[in-house]
Amino acid sequence: MKIGYKSDVGMKRELDEDSIVIVRSDTVYESKRTRSALLVLADGMGGHNAGEVASCLAAQRVAEEMIRAMLKTPQRKLSDEVIAALFGESINQANREIMMYAEKNPQYKDMGTTVTAALIQGAQVYIGHVGDSRAYIINDREVRQLTKDHSLVQEMVDSGKITGEEAKNHPQKNIVTRTVGMHNQVDVDITTEPVQVQDFLLLCCDGLTDMLSDEEIHAVVTENDDPQSICDVLVEKANEKGGLDNISVIVVKFDEQEIKSATDDTRIR
Repeated sequence: MKIGYKSDVGMKRELDEDSIVIVRSDTVYESKRTRSALLVLADGMGGHNAGEVASCLAAQRVAEEMIRAMLKTPQRKLSDEVIAALFGESINQANREIMMYAEKNPQYKDMGTTVTAALIQGAQVYIGHVGDSRAYIINDREVRQLTKDHSLVQEMVDSGKITGEEAKNHPQKNIVTRTVGMHNQVDVDITTEPVQVQDFLLLCCDGLTDMLSDEEIHAVVTENDDPQSICDVLVEKANEKGGLDNISVIVVKFDEQEIKSATDDTRIR
C-alpha cells in the first residue's frame, strides 16, 4: 500500500492544532506475511496551545496502545471483536491521559480532541472514531463516508430538524458533542469495512470537509494516482476556498497484490 499525508495550518489560524501518526508494520507468523498500517488523525480543541497538546497526546497514545496490544496478540486471534476492543481501550486510555495532564496543568483545562484512527489489515479496514473528523472510501463510483459526525448539527439531521444540505452551512456546525479528553469515559464508534483494489481510504479533519464538497474531493482523488499528490492538492484547494481552519489529510492507495492475497487467504480459511 502507498500512504500520503499532510497537515497545514490553513489561511486563518496561527497554530496547527492537528496531529497525525502513521505506523506501518510487516509481520510473518506461521509463514504467512501480513502488512499492516495504523493511521491516527486528531483535531485538537480548547484554545491556543491546548488543542495542540490534546491532539498530540491522543495520537501518540492511541498509536502506542494499539501497537503494543497487537504485538502481544497472536495474529490468528486478531478477530474483528478483538480489534474493536483494542480501539475502545486505546482511545479511552488517551482520554484518561489528557484529563490527567489537564488536571496537573490548569492552563490546559477543558482541552479535548477528535480521534479518527484506521487499522489496515490486508483487505480489511477497521475504524475507531470520536468527534467530527471523518473517514471515507473513495473510488470511481462514489465517495462513501464511513464515520458519523458526533456533532450538534448531525443530531439535528438525525432528529429531522434540518436537512443534510442545511447542515453544511449551519452556524453551529462546528459544535462537537463527543470528544476525547473531556469526560471520564468516551464511547468509541467502531466500523469494519472490506476494501477493493480501486478504493482509496481518506482520513481528514473538518478543516477539509468544511471547505470542499464531496464532489470536489472525489474529483481530486480520482484525477490523481499518487496518495501524496492527492493530499497536497486537497490541502491546496481547501486553502484556495478560504482555509478557515487547520487542514489534515491521510490518503491510502491499496496494493492490488496485497488485496488479492488477503482475499484468497480468507477464502481458504
